[in-house]
This record gives sequence, C-alpha cells and structure tokens, in this order.
Amino acid sequence: MRARLLRSLVALGLLLASPSAHADDETARWSVGTSAWMLANALPDSPQFAYLDVEHWLGRRDALVVEPVTWTYRAPIGIPYGSSYGEDAEAYRGFVRSIGAGLGWRHRLYRGLDASVRAFQFLQRYHEDGRPPTSGYQLFLQARLGWRWHVGGSDFWLEPSVAFNWWPIEVGRPDAFRARDERWPSYFLFEPWLNLGWRWRR
Repeated sequence: MRARLLRSLVALGLLLASPSAHADDETARWSVGTSAWMLANALPDSPQFAYLDVEHWLGRRDALVVEPVTWTYRAPIGIPYGSSYGEDAEAYRGFVRSIGAGLGWRHRLYRGLDASVRAFQFLQRYHEDGRPPTSGYQLFLQARLGWRWHVGGSDFWLEPSVAFNWWPIEVGRPDAFRARDERWPSYFLFEPWLNLGWRWRR
C-alpha cells in the first residue's frame, strides 16, 4: 500500500506541473483511455488491475462516461494514509476480486480542468484462506477532479487526477472480511489517478 502513497505524490506533482495549454475540444465527440497504473500488474504482488474509460461528449463541456474495471485487493480499502497504511497486520486472510463497471458524468470547468462523478456496480469475489470463494456486491461511488492535457495540442491526452471514494453498500461479505473492514471508514480520500488516452474528432 506504500505504492499508493507514492502514486499520490506523483499524480499530484503532475497535476500541478501540467501546462495550461489545452487543445480545442469543440469537434471531439469520442474518447477512450486507460490507467497508467496498469503497469503495476508487472510487479510480483500484482493487483490484476484492468481499466477502460470510454467517453461520449454531448457538447463542449459535458460527457457521458462508461468504465469497465477489475482489480484485486488484500486489505481494507478504507485504511487512510498514516501509520497503519500498508501494514501487513491489516491484511485479510485472503483477498477480494472486484469485477464491474461504472457509469458517470464529466463536466469541463475551465480549459482542461474537469470534475466528474461515477457510480460503480461491483461483483465481489471473496477468496478466504482455507474456504471456498463466495460472492457479494458493492456499490462504489467516486468523484474526481483532474487536469486533461493534450500533448502538443494533439488528440493524445494525459490526465492526472485525484479521487474521493465512498462505498455505502456492501452485501455478502464473509465475517472475516467484515471484521477487518469495520475497523476503518467506508471512504478513501485523495486517491491518485493517472490516465492516458485518445480522442476522435467528428
């Protein structure tokens, strides 16, 4: 989990350092992207993270967003940055595999500065050591603030952003997972994102 703190600092630095120059999006109608954090899948303890961002712009300022995503985590996702963050003692006796998709809305605030909201529906697969896997459900809500920078005025873009997450509904958790989760909030603030993608003009 220390890697998540490092990603936070890198994304924040990129967000602050991104040039303000931004290509005109008036003729762009579709965009597709993914997350640079998928590179973490090459690490020994892979999060098995896969993510796709598909956007349809309804005008110059608003877009509909669809995001299929899957990932694996081995400790409560509500552990905040601090002394307990990344501690092995907080890990589950197993892991959770989340598979789902989000539907969201993106609004351009100023040039490349965007705000967005999303609602993800996740099928949760709980893999507890020594027990057969079981299934559950999670409603995961997210708000993001980011800066989309079109590199050299091209259709290729980079977007560092920060997310605020809340999962108010979880159904079907085994007791061992619930006991760990209930020690921590059902939200996580200042999660870093670094996305990249391509837009199509009409």
